Amino acid sequence: MGSDLKILFAVSELAGIVKTGGLADVAGALGPWMSELGNDVRVIMPAYRQALEALATDVVGAGEVCLGAYGRMGFALRQGMFDGVPIYLIEHNHYFDRSGLYTYEGEGFADNSERFAFFCKAALQACKLLNFKPDIIHGHDWQSALLPYYLKTHESGNAFFVGTRSVLTIHNGAYQQHTDSGLLSVLGIDHPWYTPDFFEDHGHINLLKGGIALADKIITVSPGYAEELLTDLGSHGLAHIMGRRKQDFSGILNGCDYQQWNPETDDLLPANYSLQDLSGKAVCKQALQKRLQLPKVADKPLYGLVSRLAEQKGFAYLIPALWQFLRDDVQVVLQGSGDRSIAAELNRLASAFTDKCSFVEDYDNPLAHQIEAGSDFFLMPSLFEPCGLNQMYSMKYGTLPIVRAVGGLVDSVKGYDPTADGGTGIAKKSATGFMFDSPDSDALLHCLNQTRAVYQDRELMAHLMANAMSESFTWEQPALDYLKVYRAAVDQR
Repeated sequence: MGSDLKILFAVSELAGIVKTGGLADVAGALGPWMSELGNDVRVIMPAYRQALEALATDVVGAGEVCLGAYGRMGFALRQGMFDGVPIYLIEHNHYFDRSGLYTYEGEGFADNSERFAFFCKAALQACKLLNFKPDIIHGHDWQSALLPYYLKTHESGNAFFVGTRSVLTIHNGAYQQHTDSGLLSVLGIDHPWYTPDFFEDHGHINLLKGGIALADKIITVSPGYAEELLTDLGSHGLAHIMGRRKQDFSGILNGCDYQQWNPETDDLLPANYSLQDLSGKAVCKQALQKRLQLPKVADKPLYGLVSRLAEQKGFAYLIPALWQFLRDDVQVVLQGSGDRSIAAELNRLASAFTDKCSFVEDYDNPLAHQIEAGSDFFLMPSLFEPCGLNQMYSMKYGTLPIVRAVGGLVDSVKGYDPTADGGTGIAKKSATGFMFDSPDSDALLHCLNQTRAVYQDRELMAHLMANAMSESFTWEQPALDYLKVYRAAVDQR
């Protein structure tokens, strides 16, 4: 399916250059895929300190944007190449030369709305500097959510953008960037647009809400999460605006980067393995136990977790469940950083079960790969999960995911149910993991106990592992689905 669209990805992070979450993975994967499909793809992002250190660039232009009473502010436009795609960095030291992307010591920068309004305006100016007239400007999350507004208002009379359409991907609807209404003039939001149908939200500006209202097409990262965003319970307060845009809204399940996450080729593992030869997985388990100073035993189930420490990830019911579950003959390894109160609880848990539980308060990429490979089961009991990637990694590594029935987890994991089909055994034919419904510790503990029983049935365990390792979530189909959305947007011209 060839194409010849001109596409600008306006992103706040990009895997391989600077990353805090799944947004970076999607942005990093889609660009090369769209280029492979015959499109002229460019990526633009802020020139964070980390980005300038990670990517060699040259200055190719300079421009100015205006932020209300702040007046005109300049920026340098830098260009580099990454994975065969041109990358442009908006350099403005006051806004982007900082130690973090969005936060400092866990707190968001007070001027984040201004910083990314500047980025959005500069991205449009950069198109003019480069004489690159995009058919599609694809923004991601609240950081790029002002682009549809600026296109439809500030640039409405500009012949340069007459054919440009906007697409906005929602990676996590919980992050909307509410900001004080006193910043309307700074952000360039005219008062007629400050209404409940656009940017106004209980007396504040809601950047994501305005972007959803004004983008030509809206995408989120799984069909399951798309359904949840249309409900009062699962929409993070966005159900009204999502319902209005339902005809232009779709869910596309993220793909997985198997070049980085594949036990057959992963050079971060002490031993590689495959579905045909699983001997290396036992080596990985023993190495993980040794690294984290747990008893090196082969016959105890080992449960792994790699996660941001945040309420979204289900720690409110995971931690009480683990206090009960660790009384059994199991091992648990946990890695993550974020909420300090959650970290304190996990440290207490590890201190109480020193021979069964280890907690590493950090994100260590080699250790994350080793946890995926060395564990028998992977914990992912999210309160909500727009897509999730670790469950996909886990399946490829033969590590059975334990997930809650939400969002992209429902779209990617087939839960084992021993009672299905009258207990005839047919249920195991397609299962790739374990799933529970209620967001409470009792439901999770019941699921954990079920996995412990399955672990003792070596034939069943091997069958489920084979099912999981046979699953494939490449970017090929998602890229084609995104392209269909782009074409639908262009056809509206």
